[in-house]
Amino acid sequence: MGTAPLLQTAITPRASPITVKEFADALARVWRPANPLQRGPEVRIGLAISGGVDSMALAFLCSRLNGAYPPAQLVPKTSGRSHAAGIRFRAFVVDHSARSGSATEAQAVAGLLEKQGIPSQVLRIEWPGDPKSKPNFESLARKYRFRALGKACSDWAINSLFLAHHADDQAETVMMRLVAGHRAKGLAGIKYQSEIPECYGLHGIHESGGIDNPSMGRSLLAGDSPSVTNSIRPSSSTPTCTTAAQPRLSETAAARQGGLEWKPQLPVEEGGVRVYRPLLDFSKERLVATCRANNVEWFEDPTNTDRTLTRRNAVRHLFARHPLPAALTKPALLKMARNMHDREVQRQATVSSWLARCQVTELDLLTGTARVRFVDLGRVAEPCAPSQAELGRTAAELLKRVLLLLTPNEHVELSSLHGAVAHVFPEIPSPGPPPPRVSGFTVCGVYFRRLQDGGRGEASAAADPGSKPRWSMSRQPYAARAGPEYALAFAPAGGAWSPWRLFDGRYWFRLRNAGRTVLLVRPARREDWPDLRDLRTRCLAAPRALLGERAPGEVRWTIPAIACLAADGTERVVAMPTLGITLPGFEAAAGSAWEIRYKKIEADGWNFRQGL
Repeated sequence: MGTAPLLQTAITPRASPITVKEFADALARVWRPANPLQRGPEVRIGLAISGGVDSMALAFLCSRLNGAYPPAQLVPKTSGRSHAAGIRFRAFVVDHSARSGSATEAQAVAGLLEKQGIPSQVLRIEWPGDPKSKPNFESLARKYRFRALGKACSDWAINSLFLAHHADDQAETVMMRLVAGHRAKGLAGIKYQSEIPECYGLHGIHESGGIDNPSMGRSLLAGDSPSVTNSIRPSSSTPTCTTAAQPRLSETAAARQGGLEWKPQLPVEEGGVRVYRPLLDFSKERLVATCRANNVEWFEDPTNTDRTLTRRNAVRHLFARHPLPAALTKPALLKMARNMHDREVQRQATVSSWLARCQVTELDLLTGTARVRFVDLGRVAEPCAPSQAELGRTAAELLKRVLLLLTPNEHVELSSLHGAVAHVFPEIPSPGPPPPRVSGFTVCGVYFRRLQDGGRGEASAAADPGSKPRWSMSRQPYAARAGPEYALAFAPAGGAWSPWRLFDGRYWFRLRNAGRTVLLVRPARREDWPDLRDLRTRCLAAPRALLGERAPGEVRWTIPAIACLAADGTERVVAMPTLGITLPGFEAAAGSAWEIRYKKIEADGWNFRQGL
């Protein structure tokens, strides 16, 4: 406890403590609560506290904030006013269990927080084996830390987690990215807010859970029903086709109204934990001054001063002990990060403007397909537009927004979109020959197919020779035999519901397996066709048309199916859950059922209800 010699030499007497008003103003610029209009006695916020000076300063400022500023003054005006009466902070102290005495120190930190009036909880990481022997210890520690924090937030119905990153961390990050060769967007540094990292696929933590817990956030796209639910009826001799899902988006209506009237077919997930960094514009000197002025104790981790341990430690040592060129000083790096951040904000505003002019004439979440006519950038780009490279980057951001609707991938990297941008936006000037006209291509797990003008339900584009073509988009077909990574196994559970699990990065499933055999959620396969053909010949006319109309060609082999895994390893498809179809011959106890939801969709820029 106390300050290390290295810190003492780095601190100048001019550093002033951060006032509560300064902190409140910074928080109002950064914090975007998921549901600011929710009525309730309080807003819950989590604090990630290590015990170091940074996080202890954060805890102190939060403890003083609660009595001085009601939530209504901290919610941006664009989000409306909060009806909550106050803010309740809860601190989480992660014990990495990686060095002697860490458990005692974590408990001591929790005790200091309790004295400040902040309820605290120690989260202990249980390592399989000796953590120090792992070559990737740092990345594993980060993963386990955020997963522990995310689970704790979910358990306490907290959707906002504050981290104590500060301006010195920002400068170090930008320096490391410069050394690594990052450009443009990467040099904006640490984000002020983002979804919680390292928690992909964890329901209720990453981009999900808002339907079950409204305090975690609720999407305007989510509809009224909590999920699409269906029962598997083993006693029926006739295929069952339900109408739980609403009809797909109407191209006819789109053509008639000049846009897309969006009606949810599957509930769309919302919510999840987001992290915020309200101290990112304050220097470490001021955080230390804040703790000293208010007699706040903190702990020093001796590993932070070992310049041979991590790259960040090496960069920190470089800043503290060596003179640097003016362009590489902290003020210069922070100025560059701010400029890059402002440029990125402007780029995203341009992307939203362009996105609003794209024509999405179909979006079918049941099959994961869409039809899009992209905006003609030759007509909407400003005459004094920036360089060709900048125009290409902005076009890639636009394409990324659309891809995120359907891609099974966790991330869409802009560097992977160069070829796709050339195909979709050939109007962007190119120093070389124009790309060849293609009928289809695949990028980020999504297959694009060029459609003929004047397709079903849409007026012909012949009247406008300069109009861009429409593209049909669907999940890229799986390999001939999709591997086990594309299957979720649900063992018999006596009729209890399973946890929610993410299938193929697109659909959240949970099953109630009341039978004796394992149920698999996997892609539909060609060898399933005899069972599906039986459906076509024995169902009523409307349901019989589902596969032919809504999942034509290769698309039908990209939608999820539920199969029964027999003891001999054979599989028999028993349901097409997104279409609400149950097949006969399922030998299991009555009461088995499924629930399904679509992944969270970023709604910024889209106008689903009035057309795009």
